[in-house]
Amino acid sequence: MKKQYLLVIVPILMAFISCNSTGYKKTPTAHGNPGDIIVVLNNETWNSEAGDTMRAIFHDYCPSVPLEEHILDLHQIPHGEFIDHNMLHRNIIYQEIDPELTEAKTSFITDKYAVNQVFVNIAAPNQAEFVKELSKYRHSLIKLFLEADRDRWIAAFSRNVNKIIADKVLKNYNVSITIPANYYLDELRDDFAWISHEARQYTMALFVYTYPLTDSTEFTTEYLIQERNKILKENVPGSKEGSYMTTEVKYDYPILEKITHNGLETAVMRGLWRVHGDFMGGPFVSYTKIDKPRQRVVCVEGYVYYPNELTRDKIRQLEGIIFTYDLVK
Repeated sequence: MKKQYLLVIVPILMAFISCNSTGYKKTPTAHGNPGDIIVVLNNETWNSEAGDTMRAIFHDYCPSVPLEEHILDLHQIPHGEFIDHNMLHRNIIYQEIDPELTEAKTSFITDKYAVNQVFVNIAAPNQAEFVKELSKYRHSLIKLFLEADRDRWIAAFSRNVNKIIADKVLKNYNVSITIPANYYLDELRDDFAWISHEARQYTMALFVYTYPLTDSTEFTTEYLIQERNKILKENVPGSKEGSYMTTEVKYDYPILEKITHNGLETAVMRGLWRVHGDFMGGPFVSYTKIDKPRQRVVCVEGYVYYPNELTRDKIRQLEGIIFTYDLVK
């Protein structure tokens, strides 16, 4: 029986090797840093109105981070350099000027040259029409690249998760969420959990908290800040006596966006936190939902502490974790 088994396996292996030796190639995975976009257009165009328009769109300042950072970072190369390694970048905008075109057209393509790649081809009869087309899709393009980075982060940390913490959060709060393996549970109370990843120079952490649903509950910035500050004052003390985490409202007021997330209206708030009575702060993002069957409000929040350093990508990575959260019926 063993001889027959081996005889069956050998032809299969030979066929596999033969297939690979005759041109089979594995599709490469896209590379590049989060928030980076390769822009393929010639140098003269980059220094003209077209380039100015691209910089105005993508190099606008990212809100709700303590230091000045672009929404996305552009790296321009001429068409002649769009070869080999550059073709495998995660985010690409490719300019195509064709005088025979009657109108501009934008194509959104995934996995064109590599897995997990977003490729945007903007074709136009001339530079003026290219600028119009770019301006037309400015918000869609930013959303596209930000969501692509978010989905890549989710895919990455979902391969190695801390199921023990996720199960405790599910059991205690009826909240389903994916927790990366390098996060640890700091606090687990009846209505508040603190989960963190501590590195040598920075901290990335999550809060899960709930409070009663009342007639005065509303998804306004003022109300959410009010409730957030109550929870944090009680549960997140600073290192000095009498200090505690709170919301920065004097120098940078939080931004509120209402979306539908996993079938529920969700208040997404982005802003800066600080420690009352101490000199600490950084960015935060929170997703708040109303759990009507249990008559409560549920918030999952992430914050970064990385003093005097760039935090844009870290808070976006935390938002990727938060994006996996859902209320379990």
